[in-house]
Amino acid sequence: MKIKIESDVFDISKRIKEIDENYFIMFNLNNNKYELHCASQPNTYCFSYPYEDLDERFIDMIYKTNVTNIDNIIEQIDNNNAKIENNVNSDVKDKSNFMLREIYNFSNISSKNFDESKAFSSVWR
Repeated sequence: MKIKIESDVFDISKRIKEIDENYFIMFNLNNNKYELHCASQPNTYCFSYPYEDLDERFIDMIYKTNVTNIDNIIEQIDNNNAKIENNVNSDVKDKSNFMLREIYNFSNISSKNFDESKAFSSVWR
């Protein structure tokens, strides 16, 4: 069951109308969370608010997730994905470097003229 929030202490329910006239707030009794809804969509649900108290963070979340900020949102997602990919690639290179060095050292354990600086290179392209 959900309850429509018509008024609140910080006038969040009125302030969201400045962003979009179709926005309204519901309180979900099943999970005790506030939700943003938009009457102009077939499925009115937009997002659930993760905090217990309805305050300025709700407005900030609306601005952050608003469609007008889609370019910024996509850029943040792309930057985060690139960062994750770089970390994964770095980890793979480090593990490969270690394993190749171990293999080389093991295979050349009997060699007396072993020069590690000439024998192994970890330059990846």
